[in-house]
Amino acid sequence: MSDQTTADGVLDSRTVRRYAVLGSIAFVPLWSSGILFGALALEHGPPFAVTGVRFVIATLLLAGLALWRRAPWPRGRALGHAVAVGFLLQGAHYAGCYAAIAEGLPAGVVGLIVGLIPVVTALGAAPILGEKLTVWRLIAAGLGLSAALLVVGAQLSAGTGSFAVLVMALIGLFGGAGAALWQKRFGVGGADLPSATVQVATGAVVMGACWWLLERDGPPIAWNIDFLWPFAWTVIANSVGATLLLLWLLDRGAAGRVTGLFFLVPPFTALVAVPMLGQPLTINLIAAIVLAAGAVRLLALEAR
Repeated sequence: MSDQTTADGVLDSRTVRRYAVLGSIAFVPLWSSGILFGALALEHGPPFAVTGVRFVIATLLLAGLALWRRAPWPRGRALGHAVAVGFLLQGAHYAGCYAAIAEGLPAGVVGLIVGLIPVVTALGAAPILGEKLTVWRLIAAGLGLSAALLVVGAQLSAGTGSFAVLVMALIGLFGGAGAALWQKRFGVGGADLPSATVQVATGAVVMGACWWLLERDGPPIAWNIDFLWPFAWTVIANSVGATLLLLWLLDRGAAGRVTGLFFLVPPFTALVAVPMLGQPLTINLIAAIVLAAGAVRLLALEAR
């Protein structure tokens, strides 16, 4: 019998913790890759069409896994909450992010802006959830706002960002924060495979509606190798892999660790975008990365 398993073949607690640490290390690049590889895929197709197809394929894969595991599907209010969270997180969040990238806002800047989701969530928790607005939350909000102003001001000055494009990125930010607040308000974590599948399916519907209203008369997706490999990554590694890894970590009681990891996502995305997407690493961006990471880190420490 392996020293990694108990008599009934179940992994012992030390091995589970070791795997949780390894999973946590893999989580940041997997989660960040949605924006990075998504930016590459968007060079070959309109944002809502590309993301809609991605979500349809991811929904089929996740649904297949849920059916194979015979997991119970959400019903009634639970189903309604899963749809609402999916509309905000998979719909508004990704629609805003990818529309902004498609219109020329650098992926690193988008990643930095939406990386402030924990800050906006913490601020929104005061009026919406009745939580106390602590000094640490106010400091984090100040740091996060400073980070956003640094990159937003630089983009506007350089002429690479318009007010409309920045609004798209803000839709992505508030969509993600809205999903987090909805889950906190109604006590629905959605930390199970069927609920996650419903959320991604809802995102596919949102993207389909956006495509019908805004893109159906535009250029189609260019189904070439330069599109297929980053697109496949966003489906398999990000929509499916990162989702399953997140659910696994939450199921192993690693919610606190995952919350702390999210502060690494904005700087990782911005830094990797430099060699991967050829985007410049400016002084403003470096300063914004430090400020944003500090803001989210403060919130992670306060939550302990």
